[in-house]
Amino acid sequence: MAAGWVGEARRVAAIARGRSGAHEEALPLLEEAVADRPYDEELLVCLLRSEAAVRGAGAALERYERYRSGLVARLGTEPGPGLARVHAELLVADRPVREGILFDGSSLLGRDGDIRAVHALLQTNRVVSIVGPGGLGKTRLAHAVGRNAAQPVAHFVELVGVSSPEGVVGEVGSALGVRDSVSARRALTAEQRSDVRARIAQHLDQAPALLILDNCEHVVEAVADLVAFLTVTTRDLRVLVTSRASLSIPAERVYLLGELPTGDAVELFRQRATSARPGLRMDERVVEEIVVRLDGLPLAIELAAAKVRVMAVEEVARRLADRFALLRGGNRTAPDRHQTLLAVIDWSWNLLDEPERQALRWLSLFGDGFTLAAAEHVLGADALRAVDALAEQSLLSVRETTFGLRYRMLETVREFGRMRLKEAGEEESARAAQRAWATAYALEHSAELFSPAQFAAADALHAEESNLADLLRQALGEGDPATAVRLLAGVGGLWSIRGDHSRVFAHRLAIGEVIAGWTPPPHLVEVTRVAMLIAIMNIMIITDQTADPVRDLLRKLPVTDATDPRLLAMAEVVLACDTSDVAELMGRLAELCRSDDRDVVFAATQTSIHALENVGDMAGAIEAAERVLAMVGEEQGPWLAAITHAELANLSMHTGDRRKAVGHARTAIPVLSRIGATDDETQLRAVLLVSALTDGDVAAAEAEFAEIVRANDSKAVLGGISIVSLCAAELALARGETAVALEECRLAVRRARDLRVPGVPEGGATPWTIIAESVALTAYAYHAGPEDVRYGEELFAAMSGYDLLDLGSPILDYPLCGSMLFALGAWGLLRGATAPRDAITLLVLAERFAYNNSMPSMTMERIEPYAERAAPGTIAQVRAEYGDRRGPELFGEARSLLERISRHDGRSSHVPLVAAYRHRREDRDDDHAREQRPGHLAADDGAVGEVPGGRDQV
Repeated sequence: MAAGWVGEARRVAAIARGRSGAHEEALPLLEEAVADRPYDEELLVCLLRSEAAVRGAGAALERYERYRSGLVARLGTEPGPGLARVHAELLVADRPVREGILFDGSSLLGRDGDIRAVHALLQTNRVVSIVGPGGLGKTRLAHAVGRNAAQPVAHFVELVGVSSPEGVVGEVGSALGVRDSVSARRALTAEQRSDVRARIAQHLDQAPALLILDNCEHVVEAVADLVAFLTVTTRDLRVLVTSRASLSIPAERVYLLGELPTGDAVELFRQRATSARPGLRMDERVVEEIVVRLDGLPLAIELAAAKVRVMAVEEVARRLADRFALLRGGNRTAPDRHQTLLAVIDWSWNLLDEPERQALRWLSLFGDGFTLAAAEHVLGADALRAVDALAEQSLLSVRETTFGLRYRMLETVREFGRMRLKEAGEEESARAAQRAWATAYALEHSAELFSPAQFAAADALHAEESNLADLLRQALGEGDPATAVRLLAGVGGLWSIRGDHSRVFAHRLAIGEVIAGWTPPPHLVEVTRVAMLIAIMNIMIITDQTADPVRDLLRKLPVTDATDPRLLAMAEVVLACDTSDVAELMGRLAELCRSDDRDVVFAATQTSIHALENVGDMAGAIEAAERVLAMVGEEQGPWLAAITHAELANLSMHTGDRRKAVGHARTAIPVLSRIGATDDETQLRAVLLVSALTDGDVAAAEAEFAEIVRANDSKAVLGGISIVSLCAAELALARGETAVALEECRLAVRRARDLRVPGVPEGGATPWTIIAESVALTAYAYHAGPEDVRYGEELFAAMSGYDLLDLGSPILDYPLCGSMLFALGAWGLLRGATAPRDAITLLVLAERFAYNNSMPSMTMERIEPYAERAAPGTIAQVRAEYGDRRGPELFGEARSLLERISRHDGRSSHVPLVAAYRHRREDRDDDHAREQRPGHLAADDGAVGEVPGGRDQV
């Protein structure tokens, strides 16, 4: 009895191993088990399948024939149904069937991952539908899957020619060759369709098979009925469907086919274009622009590439403004529906009813997609049905975003919708409906933007930011102040707390023009006040020049019972800042800070922080910021306290109080990061990075740098984009990688100079260029080798020619000017570009201008020993001459000195400090190593000669 149990256990284990697919391991176990039980057909079924997998179908067929012959001779009977079925499978596997499946005439680019994914889905699902809009390449993908199907039998049936649902069964039956018993007519009676359907199932049940049904969207219900029937009447059938709409049956697994990735799309265009015109030269950037504008649709890209036979690639890009007229023909082998881009979309359009068509027309106005709530606001109560129908036809894609579910149209579909909208004469009605949604949405969430619900309001505005910004531009361009002020109050408020001040600044002239001479109706007075405050306060951050109509309108707005006293206080303070006289401005702010109105005191004190910092009164700015922090309440939302902590962090770093700076930065970062204030977060993380470097903790600095890079992933505006490189430079210096540091400095300068802010003249001095150039020039002064000197000389010449010290300058910011003075002084001192006394005077002026000395390269402690060796006692003498005078009182001296220096070209006319004092050669390596430690100076040892951290001896 024990032997029987062991034998049964071996039998079960062998069968289990074979069914698991581990055929190589299962084969010897199954052979041993069959030797003991030669007539166990369950064992034989598993053995034949494993043998076919390991040794081939021929070997398995030979074993089957030996068994059948022996069975007939011994018992006079045939093998059972299980073995007979395996025998049929093996016969087919020995000669695979591929009906209707085509090979590619050209390479199928970018779809290897999709092919693998569909194969994987077919292993675990009876029905897989490749769903997507027209022109994505669903048919070619299905052919590729069919060519390498795991099933021994694969049939490809094209349904595009079927004109009615009743024709589906007949078309499939005809393709499979199972209609011999009925008329050759495609129009079958109900009984005939039932008969053919049953025979289709019987035909496909003979062996494991893959049935591919292509282009099903126009007869999708009939296809769904057939496929549902086949899945319950066959054992090993897999069905692959291509369609713009899913079947919506339980057995189905949908595979949403995406657009080609940009790299693959560019390669597709390149291959097809060079095939059309060999030797063609293409600008990669222009090609990338073309494929992105064509949504990565392979068909559209191929149609565009074919046009290079008669026009340049740049001309193709230009003519994409009317893509439907441009993209016609190009591939004579393509079906009619793929001969033009218009026909591709028209095919789906013709499957829609009129309400669904109207939905496509009206929703095409949303450039950045929309939510169901937005669609309901624009379309009305029937929106859900229409949106569902458009998504079902792949005219809408459904995306899960951080802020919830959104529907999007490919740009090609949007252009089709807008074309049909214009033809229908519905533009005015549709745009009015969209404006009504946008203004209501903006007003609803702007009301919560400075409240405890601030995060939720910011998220809501962020979710629709692109749509609201588009409509704001339209309103400004069309002279619609009523719409403009409501949208500006919403999206402009988001830009304000996020630090995207340039977004408002870019519209300053258009805002001034649209509200000039306009008197808002009573119900828009409050939102107009909010919008004008947003405009002025954002503009003032970049320049002190504001559009007069904005101030004029703010000044004349009436006070109503509904007026928020905080808004009135802010307006009073903002209007008081309407002066270019610094002394007058500071006097007005001081007076407002003594007001009996708490809201006025708060707004004036908050404004004073920046005013005091700009004139170099850091202690006063810190005191003002601490007063603001004490006055901030939770009812105003978390951002106001966070941005005040951020200001205190930067001010404390400026004054050398690193402990307080780090504390304030760590308090502010979570809130600013949550809101998306990238520039502010970047500056605070730079504070943490510099503090870590000063402490000698390079690992901690590197961790902060990783966070800076993450935060600035293509999102930085204004200064953030150059801060990344400046921090990278300081890190490189700390690691002793001088060449890397200088390259990062050059990159910071290039990025700052390349940054374009609409309304700011190109090529001039801006705050972000001054910061980048100042740090870079100082680093070059210390570290430039002979091959780097030329760049430093050019930077020095450019900076010494800036006319920043002008009382009429829009960026007369004393600490900023001080940074420039420091950099010029450092280069002049260490590279002999100026007389030592002039260089030292620049350094002292920078000190009195309260320059930003946060970066390790920019500290006075580091440069001072060099100044003392170059001209002993001079730095103390200049400080004594200036007494207690600060930036505004030394304005004339600084301007005169810069004018004299700017007449030189920045090349060494004096003996460079780095050449006048040389180390002994045997000391150089040791000194160089010491200079890599942040904040440490080899000059402190009493030896001066090599530029600290220098790449080469000068």
